[in-house]
Amino acid sequence: MRNNGMSGRTISYEADTAVLVAVLNNRRDWARIQAEHWYRIPVSRAPRQMAAEIVAWYQTKVFGEEGLCVRWYAPIQRCQIMARRELLPDEADHPRAGERYWRFELGPLAELPRPIRAASFRRVTFIPTRWERLLNASDVTELWLGDTAVAELCRALENEGISIARRQLRDAPAADRPPRLGQVQVVPTLEAILVQWPTGELRFEYAEAIWRPAECARRVQAMLAGEKAN
Repeated sequence: MRNNGMSGRTISYEADTAVLVAVLNNRRDWARIQAEHWYRIPVSRAPRQMAAEIVAWYQTKVFGEEGLCVRWYAPIQRCQIMARRELLPDEADHPRAGERYWRFELGPLAELPRPIRAASFRRVTFIPTRWERLLNASDVTELWLGDTAVAELCRALENEGISIARRQLRDAPAADRPPRLGQVQVVPTLEAILVQWPTGELRFEYAEAIWRPAECARRVQAMLAGEKAN
């Protein structure tokens, strides 16, 4: 028996629609999602640039047989930042009452055609991904688009006329010659993607590179153009 507001129908979206997969580790939040159609994420732990159009939930082992997988998702109709005491006025004396949260107002809940299990994944926080991957992944590890984000950011940089001197891991040996003016190197790290050139650097969260690669590339291009003009 389904709860009110739930639908078994898979809603169709464009393949590159931005999706945020969030951890859901308590039944009170899940009950609130179902009954009141909103969800909260601490600003301190969320992506800096919130561009997701859909939120999906990785339910932890607290949910028993329905846990350790991504099963449910919903469109984000509106989002705003609020203090915890505003979101949960009955808990105004909570030690974190002043902490800021993203509040997502949700559309109808829907169920994926098949749940995305976590056979080899032990820890989930927030995963920025896309609709196509959410729909087709068979394991939670497949939702992560780290390599794809780097490749698409490089392509977006090249579309802006920026030459990629090299793409390397942070710990890779340095090339013999540094990038020339107008060239960049793209350096993936665990936390972010660094775009570096001889006189500067920009840091992009993976969420930014996954959801808005062209915008990231334009920021780099603007910085390079400004330095050249000066």
